[in-house]
Amino acid sequence: SKKIRMFSINSNTAGSTMMDNRGQLTVAAPPDQPMPLIFKLLIYGALPIAVPIIVSYKMLTDKSYRLTTTSLFSMVNDATKKSCAEEWYFQDVGLLQKLWSQASAAAYIQKSSAETNNDTSLLEYQVREGYCGSATQRCILKSLGYPSNVIPEQKNGESKPELWCEHVKQIAKESSLHDDNKGTQIETTILRGGDVTYEEFLSTIRQGLDNPNCRICCNYLRSALTGFELTGLWKFHPFFFVIKLYGGHFSPILGMVEQDVEEEKDNPFIAIFDTNHKYNGTYFIPCRRLYEAVASIDVGSKKSRAIILVEKKSA
Repeated sequence: SKKIRMFSINSNTAGSTMMDNRGQLTVAAPPDQPMPLIFKLLIYGALPIAVPIIVSYKMLTDKSYRLTTTSLFSMVNDATKKSCAEEWYFQDVGLLQKLWSQASAAAYIQKSSAETNNDTSLLEYQVREGYCGSATQRCILKSLGYPSNVIPEQKNGESKPELWCEHVKQIAKESSLHDDNKGTQIETTILRGGDVTYEEFLSTIRQGLDNPNCRICCNYLRSALTGFELTGLWKFHPFFFVIKLYGGHFSPILGMVEQDVEEEKDNPFIAIFDTNHKYNGTYFIPCRRLYEAVASIDVGSKKSRAIILVEKKSA
């Protein structure tokens, strides 16, 4: 098998942290999860029949749905032509090195102790499709000092910002019974992309990252950044069509790296750790592109997606 060259990064915020040759923090890959038979039947049997009928009916009878779907398709199609994943900055080693020196990113690194020789990552990938919200909760809570063994294992169902907030606060409340976290609580603030200006969006991210007791969860339409990621007629397969146009994603924001170009000073790179291991860890997105992905409409709730500030406070 191919060997991955490893090196350590030393900084004021991180000790001896194992990174791979791409500058990525080493995060354990999720276990292989064979696709259940019922899922295969849905993708290759039921969905190709049901989705075109449902979407066609909604397009004909629901003006709001028609306008939203048309707008989403245009956004994702444009991202296919100019994908962030194809840009130099996406997983640039130089930007990653700057990122790991920041306190907001170092919060996701568990410092070495007498028992361990190296720092270890507090980040983790989702174990299967649909578990991104729960994986993000675990990443954020661990980085705030809640022990991994008292945080519930990943599960499905964390699909809406309000529900996500309700659950993360409940998990923290139950976890606060642990000695190190007695007398603490979690407060959350939802900021929907469609409800604020870009300047307010950027300012909120800056403030969240500057607060050592705050973490940021991002609920966004990833395909608005990376496109359909399929060529030819595959992008019109009902399953991929639904996922790419309507399927939101949750991941933690780790930090921000300013652009060197003067005209892009108000458009810094935002570092996101993608909980889907297929994207190979952390990547950078220009803040304006991220704002558009967060401002995209969730057809289920008819609301825009959101960033969520998660702050640990004394009860």
